[in-house]
Amino acid sequence: MKPTTFFITAATAVSILLICCSEQCDLFLTGLVYLNGFYLHENLFVDAADTYGEYAICALFAAVCGIFALKQKFRILISNKLNFINAKTMLFLCISFFGWCTALPYGFKIFFRRARPYQTDIFAGDCTFTNAFVKSFCPTGDSFISGHTSFAMWLFALALVMPQRIRTPSITAAVGIVLTIAASRILGGYHFLTDVYFAILLTGCGIWATYKTMFIAENCANPPETGTPVSHTTTRLYENKL
Repeated sequence: MKPTTFFITAATAVSILLICCSEQCDLFLTGLVYLNGFYLHENLFVDAADTYGEYAICALFAAVCGIFALKQKFRILISNKLNFINAKTMLFLCISFFGWCTALPYGFKIFFRRARPYQTDIFAGDCTFTNAFVKSFCPTGDSFISGHTSFAMWLFALALVMPQRIRTPSITAAVGIVLTIAASRILGGYHFLTDVYFAILLTGCGIWATYKTMFIAENCANPPETGTPVSHTTTRLYENKL
């Protein structure tokens, strides 16, 4: 089985399971970190991820934009190691940042209005618990999907355009950071399991589809020339015959 086929099959199976058992999975996992309140809410790790995670990613995005501006606009000499930051990769990174990692979760939040764990009446809140993909009417609900987790997925987009020699380690590091931030959102009582899972899945699929369209599909349509050009070989054979 191809890796892509395996991933699609596994993701589909897990998604169906979580949608069908959303209440059981969400409430069970959230209940593990609740005891007369979400006792990890003020934990140093959870607080740091909540407070500084998005700022760090914004700073990294600004740094990438700054490097691109220095290279293109002001023609300032930049290290060859940063040659992967060009117009095409910047377009991809901007689509991922503003589209998949920002607009997508915001749209889900304002449509579904799902209550956060600490807002539900099950955990001493005032709103009613609803399953994933079920529209709620909690006035301040914005749990589905997780914004912090979606935002962190921009690191995955950045890793995809890294030079080939460091791409795999970069993707591994990005996934690790995303999972860490996702875990902090659950531990702090900010999100349910399905909030962070579908944030990773939907945002990741959007980023990958964009990457495949912009880079992989184009490379397949226009493969680089390799070896001795056919025209030169043909010319030499023709001259030998003469």
